[in-house]
Amino acid sequence: MGIVEEAFSRLFPEAAFAYAVHLRYSGRFKPYNATVRKVGSSLYFNLSRSWKSTSEEIVIGLIQHLLVKILRKERFLAAARDNSGKTSSLNMQLYDDFIKGISEVAAVNNGNGSSDESLESSFARVNEKYFLGIADKPNLRWGLDSFRKLASYDYHTNTITVSNLFRDAPQQLLDYLMYHELLHKKLKFSSSGNGRAVHHSREFRALEQNFDGNDTIEDELNAFIRGMTFFRKRSIKNRTFSWRRLLLLR
Repeated sequence: MGIVEEAFSRLFPEAAFAYAVHLRYSGRFKPYNATVRKVGSSLYFNLSRSWKSTSEEIVIGLIQHLLVKILRKERFLAAARDNSGKTSSLNMQLYDDFIKGISEVAAVNNGNGSSDESLESSFARVNEKYFLGIADKPNLRWGLDSFRKLASYDYHTNTITVSNLFRDAPQQLLDYLMYHELLHKKLKFSSSGNGRAVHHSREFRALEQNFDGNDTIEDELNAFIRGMTFFRKRSIKNRTFSWRRLLLLR
């Protein structure tokens, strides 16, 4: 029995496994990333090579998460849900704990010129004001010129990435993006019943309100984005952007 069928049978013991499996480990992914797609009755799993040296029990948890995500329309999935309405297993919990723990041990580049001074200064301000100066500094980097993904926190590499469009942004906006992503680092995530991670919990939303100027930050972000893209894409000059959707994980 292959690892995918093993993961399936543990999660759905009453269901028959009727899929052809294609499992590949790839060096193109970031560490500990993975994807799955379904074509007819075939399941295609692509896993980062990092998973090859990871405990099989944790990898089974990863595959179970992917199975719940890709097979969400199958009838047997509903039967596997517990009293809380979630589909879960010990292996899935092991996987979640493993991913949450990676950020605590991921290497951080310090003093080697890899971080930008403005990002370092923003982290220092936000850390001192909102985290009592005791937050562990993650890796900090600028990303692409993207207005669709303003900032993100990568648990796998313990890295906060901010859109390059904010290099010359007002300090208030950069600090808000930094604060938002540091909340992700602090609070981690939980799992929903459909195989997806929940990053914006009630606690997260409540802590968001602590940022000075939170009541106007959405308007400020919208105005800044429209101003930055006006000459490049006139067709979106009047669009209203939801920064809640644009602040994405990974």
